Amino acid sequence: MEEEGNSVSGNESYLAGAILIDGANVLPVVRGLVKPEDFQVEAYRAVFTAAASLAADGEPVDPVSIQARARKQGVELSNQLLTELMEIVPTCANAADYAHRVAEDARVRRIKELATRIQEDSVSGADELLATLQREAEDIRGSSYRRGLLSPADTLHRFNDLVVEAGEGRDNFVPSGFPRLDEILGGGFIRSGLYILGARPAMGKSTFAVNLADDIDGNVLLVSLEMSPEQLTAKRVARLTGIPAGKLLRGAVTDEDWQKIAVANSALSEQGVYINSRYGLTVPQIQLLAQSVPELRAVIVDYLGLIQPATRGGNTYETVTAISRELKLLAISLSVPVICLCQLSRSVESREDKRPRLSDLRDSGAIEQDADAVMFLYRDDHYAGAAADGQPSLVQLDIAKNRHGQTGETQFSFWMRSSTFKEIS
Repeated sequence: MEEEGNSVSGNESYLAGAILIDGANVLPVVRGLVKPEDFQVEAYRAVFTAAASLAADGEPVDPVSIQARARKQGVELSNQLLTELMEIVPTCANAADYAHRVAEDARVRRIKELATRIQEDSVSGADELLATLQREAEDIRGSSYRRGLLSPADTLHRFNDLVVEAGEGRDNFVPSGFPRLDEILGGGFIRSGLYILGARPAMGKSTFAVNLADDIDGNVLLVSLEMSPEQLTAKRVARLTGIPAGKLLRGAVTDEDWQKIAVANSALSEQGVYINSRYGLTVPQIQLLAQSVPELRAVIVDYLGLIQPATRGGNTYETVTAISRELKLLAISLSVPVICLCQLSRSVESREDKRPRLSDLRDSGAIEQDADAVMFLYRDDHYAGAAADGQPSLVQLDIAKNRHGQTGETQFSFWMRSSTFKEIS
């Protein structure tokens, strides 16, 4: 049998025929195994989508109804085609097997198409090609409903495993190193969670990120797309020695300072903070870096606005939305919290009350939607005048959204010269 000049897939035709013969019993079995885009032939795809639509509406699933529903969906199914499909089906009892084969055929096609695109891509570099290959291979791997759907028993088994792991000491939260913050968050940063830390410039968010990286127990990937590894290290050394980071970077150090630096170097060498040395990274490239860190506990990215889109095109809103979603998927894929810094909109400066709000998240409401928690840094003395020399600034950290705990506020003393945040109990 030929349809529009193309050889008809046996598996697709058998599945479409089985649905036409006994849709009421076949659909519940196959609906979780295939999806419309798995069908290569439009007519067979139309049979499946029309039947699924009828079932969802509680209407009879029979050839006449399928033909009428397909017509409404813009596809004309001839009586001859429907008759031939029903005649060639060996048995409806094998419908699940037909569905598995249709899904598998679709995955094979996608793999071959991906290989062709990679081979024909003469523009992208090695990292971009590898990132594309990894991202789309993961998508293909998870595209089958059969692989992605959990039965009630499987769901409960995974939940019980999680509870057992927690009881054995594998915490599902990663402590921040700040007890009050952890209390508000519900235990710390949840594994697979996306956390947004927003602030206007000069509030200290990059320094706060460095403090987090050093205080999280375990290996952390600190991705700074704005500051060099040397600048970040200067902040870390300043925190341990009290020597201002600027003084360290200028090399204006005494013999006594060098003694302190040596002690700090020894301490920092034992901490698992891994820092990127490349800039202009995409989320897939950040994932490649993260996968190279042994026993990774968290990823910190400074900051969202400097992450490059994995694909070109689209306006700012679409780009930020895509990056936000990629960051959430990154956290899920790595099973670690991802803490991403974010610049807030300039509209803050035009208000009398300059405390950040969720509406100040720049360029996309998707950031708030994707985030497990949204936190804002604010210090009043930035607007009221600098803190007295040698005195710390009072910084407020407002947890404005929290999917796994409370909302609320905790306060810090911030010593700018020594790049140090200390939580006020």
